[in-house]
Amino acid sequence: MQIPSAKLLLPPSTLALREPLLQNLKPGQILQGTALSENVNGRLSLQIGVTRLIAQTQVSVRPGQALTLQVVKTDTLPELRVLTLPSLNELKAAALKHLLPRQQPLPQVFKALNQVIQAPPKTPIPPALKAEAASILTQTQSVTDPGLRESVKAALSNSGVLTETKLLRQLTTGPADMKLNLIRLYETVRQLLPEPLRQIIAPDAKPLPPAQQPPTSATTDNSVKLLIGLLKSLDGGIARIQTHQLNSLPQEDPLRQVWQFELPIRNEQEVDLFHFRIGREGAANEENGAPPWNLTLHMNLTSLGPMRVQLKLQGETLSTLIWSERQQTDTLVKNHLGRLRQGFENAGLEVTRLESFIGVIEEHHGIPDDISLLHEKA
Repeated sequence: MQIPSAKLLLPPSTLALREPLLQNLKPGQILQGTALSENVNGRLSLQIGVTRLIAQTQVSVRPGQALTLQVVKTDTLPELRVLTLPSLNELKAAALKHLLPRQQPLPQVFKALNQVIQAPPKTPIPPALKAEAASILTQTQSVTDPGLRESVKAALSNSGVLTETKLLRQLTTGPADMKLNLIRLYETVRQLLPEPLRQIIAPDAKPLPPAQQPPTSATTDNSVKLLIGLLKSLDGGIARIQTHQLNSLPQEDPLRQVWQFELPIRNEQEVDLFHFRIGREGAANEENGAPPWNLTLHMNLTSLGPMRVQLKLQGETLSTLIWSERQQTDTLVKNHLGRLRQGFENAGLEVTRLESFIGVIEEHHGIPDDISLLHEKA
């Protein structure tokens, strides 16, 4: 982004002993500089490489601030323009514009995986691909798992939100990391497509080393159609995870930090999705101490319909509100509120509010409030 008014003029008197720098300046050239002083009466001390200069400017800077400069003029009075990098919000908005049209709910990804695994004989699919797809499904936690309640932390770690963090820290990602598994399977499927289709779908992708090439390829029209559908679903699932990663990036204000992730749970032949949003709200005060933690859970189970659960934890004090779209679900929840309260109290929490309501569950788009996807100027 260019700041039109952010100009720096290098007076001739400051350049008398800087001929090598002056002679090498070219219009459009990008330079890296450092401010050595604040702007005092329209002048500041600037260092470009090993050369120190006095520049005339209205730009407000702080000592030690790095500046990216572009040469505008190279006349007697050389002119530079300060360039600034996009802000974090601008980068997030640009990435979300790219990802949101592509993303798909993860259950659609698992549905596509099941279609590949259960492909009929007339649609030949390489056994290695079926095995890889089955592996992703079996690594997804099951509702019948007796340790499900204790494994939410591990599920968050494997949801894909922390994939790059673990890789950068050289931590093991484990075989259940959802994002890595989907990326690996995406590349496997892409390599199975005929070369013309492969180049259309990912023209800039580099081929895998020979040792990693799939042993067989799918060549029938039915199998190619199935693989293309799987590829689109995988791309949508990866974009979905990347959207949650963008929304969970660290904030300058820790009180605005939010973490979002989705937890797929196998329920017989279907996959139910639980969307978690965890963050803090408000500011600390003397009476209540630290700001309360908030957890919002969205789910849409076949037997219960859309639901939203909101928990607020202030120290050891907890309030819980539950919304359901279906009357029978609300009745079922009300009948079990006593059991839920007892569970909270057994965990050492003081329950100040526990209620159930009927209401329309708004769809969660996962776009932060401070991110705008629209241009303010047309």
